[in-house]
Amino acid sequence: MRFVILRQGGTALATPPAAGITLHENVQLGPRAAAVAIGFTADGPGPLRPPGAGPQGLSVIEAPSREAALAWLRAQPVHEGEFELRDAGCAGGLPGVDPTAGSTLPRFVVFVKADADTEAETTPPAPRLEAMARRNDEAVQSGMLLAADGLRGTAKGTRVTFRDGRHTVMDGPFAETKELIAGYWLIQVPSLDDAIAWVRRYPYAQQRPAVEIHPVLP
Repeated sequence: MRFVILRQGGTALATPPAAGITLHENVQLGPRAAAVAIGFTADGPGPLRPPGAGPQGLSVIEAPSREAALAWLRAQPVHEGEFELRDAGCAGGLPGVDPTAGSTLPRFVVFVKADADTEAETTPPAPRLEAMARRNDEAVQSGMLLAADGLRGTAKGTRVTFRDGRHTVMDGPFAETKELIAGYWLIQVPSLDDAIAWVRRYPYAQQRPAVEIHPVLP
């Protein structure tokens, strides 16, 4: 089973080995001042704007069960931090893109924000999912798309917060819908402008998506 861990704050996720856990990605995002957000309307993409609050890192793991993934996260040697464990997968059945190693260009994480429909796991219209699948396939074939997946609603999510070396666990759903993440793409392109151009042309499942583009630290 695949899971995505979003680091919401504090120190970066450490990665000690654990039986049955495979770490596919563990990226740290650049400063939010280097990121951009784009909102879409019925007329298309809007102007660039600063991003809101959101993740500072992203990890993709494979685990035999949700319980195993949560146990691994809770055992992290983290003194301060907040992490959100999310089930990977599109509620509408759109296949994810398996993480691919070997990037040669700058990497960017593209987040699409959640809304009421994604939190309710409403299935998007089939033509939208088919258009997304085609665009993902094209980006994989070109070498641009390194990983991608939808995230199930936060009713299936869990937050683990570390304070002074101790942790607390809170199960979803989470209320702050506008700051939640519904899916991600990890891409490699020559520049932020190239990432913006790709994001503006992407056929999202949502009618009015809100998207953020974050540079990945080397």
